[in-house]
Amino acid sequence: MSGANKTAIISQVKDTRSSSKALFLYNFATLIDWPEEYRKGEFVIGTLAGTSDVFDQLTLKFKGKSIGSQSIVIKKFASRTEIDKAHILFLGADKSDQITALTTQLKTKSTLIVTDKEGYLSKGAVINFVLDGSKQAYEISKPNAKKYNLVIATKLTSLAYKVIE
Repeated sequence: MSGANKTAIISQVKDTRSSSKALFLYNFATLIDWPEEYRKGEFVIGTLAGTSDVFDQLTLKFKGKSIGSQSIVIKKFASRTEIDKAHILFLGADKSDQITALTTQLKTKSTLIVTDKEGYLSKGAVINFVLDGSKQAYEISKPNAKKYNLVIATKLTSLAYKVIE
């Protein structure tokens, strides 16, 4: 196999995972209960990542759609200082060094922090993407969800690869 063909295949795999992650993020939005003050206005799904793959997939699939009565707005944050209020924040592996600062910054908010790096539930993420063989999966920290006043539906925990109680 030539180098160009190998690169094309790797790119397709990457796109598939980004598409899966975007779909998961949308499903998380429908299976989590936010506090009352987060049930008004726009429903913000943000990304903080060096690459725009997940952001692009979210925009492509969910821009203009709604979660309940809230219209979905997809935002790409260039830095954590731009983040004020987001319902869901996807933190890409390439920006994972910012997890401690983010959890401090968002500790009084009800933001679902979703990461893409092993071990990040212990650093404050509520959901972390993992691979189960070749399938995209996720793990959940219920104690972290409680810190952010988020209630996770049983259906979401029952489908998780791993749940920390």
